[in-house]
Amino acid sequence: MKLGVISSNLMQFEFEEGLRYAKKLGLGAVEVGACGLASNKKYCDREHLVSHRDEIPAWLDAFARNDLEISALIGHGAPLMPNKDIAKEYSRQFRQTCQLMEWAGIRRMTLLAGLPEGAEGDTTPVWVTFADLPFLRDTVEWQWEKRLIPYWKEHGKIASDHGVTLCFEMHGGDLIHNPITLKRLHEEVGSVVACNFDISHVWFQSINPGEAVRYLGKLVQHVHAKDTHIQEHNVRLRGFNDSTSTECPEKRPWNFTIPGWGHNESDWKDFVTALDFVGYDHVLSIEMECEYLNVEEGLKKSVDFLKPILLEKKPGPKWWEIAGMSDAGSLWKED
Repeated sequence: MKLGVISSNLMQFEFEEGLRYAKKLGLGAVEVGACGLASNKKYCDREHLVSHRDEIPAWLDAFARNDLEISALIGHGAPLMPNKDIAKEYSRQFRQTCQLMEWAGIRRMTLLAGLPEGAEGDTTPVWVTFADLPFLRDTVEWQWEKRLIPYWKEHGKIASDHGVTLCFEMHGGDLIHNPITLKRLHEEVGSVVACNFDISHVWFQSINPGEAVRYLGKLVQHVHAKDTHIQEHNVRLRGFNDSTSTECPEKRPWNFTIPGWGHNESDWKDFVTALDFVGYDHVLSIEMECEYLNVEEGLKKSVDFLKPILLEKKPGPKWWEIAGMSDAGSLWKED
């Protein structure tokens, strides 16, 4: 495994300067914004690169010169938005991004599945979190059957045709928000669907990260390293499904924070071990989204916390093989 960072945390720097800064921090990868909400021309001018294919090698070389890989291109957006113009524009950008990824040899896209309206003709996205009432259960199934599944079957084929794996984030306020919904989408759409495991969203939903990783297994194809600070005194009054603005972090039941500021080193070691046990050997991409910390300070503290617990080398020979005890288990073998 290696540490990386999302490009939105490097936007205070110009392109090459930002890559040098990431290298100086000791990072080995960048997750690059390409389309949708994450689109930025500074680190990935999607329109230009697709129109000028011959310039893609120079773009990739800028990362290579700084010993950085591109862990994924980011496609977070609102693909199922009831506003047809917004949805159409996202689809256009998505298709362009898949083309760019094929030409650049980038295989993972991190993204959101989306949140549609609750019924035909509605203009506002609806996230149903309480489905005891029959009409609310019907709403959720309508969203899946009429919006989510058809859309991602179509766009999943586009991605697959370009050799792209779609790593969906289990995100609050999205139809795909937990391991059960992620796996259902995978079963409905196919192998093109995988997971971008953002542990912070798991924690604020009271989901156990280790259990979630074990349940998803090989579907975990990308990881975000971000923590959740839970304020129990506010949870007791507001619960977790609270809509207090992030501009008032002191009033919220939980806030995004940097690794180690919400959960301790032992919790993070358990998470890294669970990832290792399912064979994950890619990038932990730091996503500094803490409202009350300086971005650069947050990145440095994140690296300082995560570096010592990261499993950077493959296991290699077992300790007992190195010690020359190749028959150590023979006492337990039956004749």
